[in-house]
Amino acid sequence: MYSPKIKEKNVTLLWHLKQTTKKPITKLANEAIEEYLEKHQPQLKEVEDERPFVHRRAS
Repeated sequence: MYSPKIKEKNVTLLWHLKQTTKKPITKLANEAIEEYLEKHQPQLKEVEDERPFVHRRAS
């Protein structure tokens, strides 16, 4: 499984946000990633059209 390194500054900011929202850091990070990917959906659609289907695990 791919585990990207998150910059220390971002981990610190996520930790502070975790304290105020009472949400786990993983949930906050996933929400941010999903929002980013949704924003860039047109670009992703182009890539998906060019690549063969790859089975992805359900979340």
